[in-house]
Amino acid sequence: MYTLAKIVLGFYIYVFNKIKIVGKENIAPDGSLIVYGNHQSIMDIFCLNLAFGSRKIIFMAKNSLFKIPIIKNVVKAYGAFPVDRSRADISAIKNALRVLKEGKTLGIFPEGTRISSEEESDAKGGIAMIAEKTKATLQPVRIIYKRKLMIFNSMTVIIGKSFSYGDIEIPAEAEDPRKAAGKILMEKVYDLKV
Repeated sequence: MYTLAKIVLGFYIYVFNKIKIVGKENIAPDGSLIVYGNHQSIMDIFCLNLAFGSRKIIFMAKNSLFKIPIIKNVVKAYGAFPVDRSRADISAIKNALRVLKEGKTLGIFPEGTRISSEEESDAKGGIAMIAEKTKATLQPVRIIYKRKLMIFNSMTVIIGKSFSYGDIEIPAEAEDPRKAAGKILMEKVYDLKV
């Protein structure tokens, strides 16, 4: 089902839109990986799976997507699992930890919702907690859209260099170290340029 969904959506993206992928050489070749970045569109999960080629990304997705008839089938085909953003969703956290324990690739949008600009960024601390517990490699990505209509968009996916959670410096005075880490992680995303 995943392969079919990827072919159909890949066709839509490549035929009706323009996608440019920068930094493919930075993709971590193996091992558990957290792919994280900015979030502007439902198309993000499909663009990132195309950009990462054979490395399937399993995304945490808001639970409301699993209630929309056609969308839920596509999101499930991509292996996504629901997260309830209104509370600390223990089930979603367990799913995320399991994905990484199995050496797979987890996709997270740390801001928790779609935002249109960097100024609106308000990263949550969940990514920091998951990275800290699993010691998984982190891979920042930035998606930039130039929209025209519902089709014929221009999308650029920039893949940054991977790093470990221990490489980031969280200020000692941070009131909430995980939220501070989330902010630093998103700064790495917005620093990515073409």
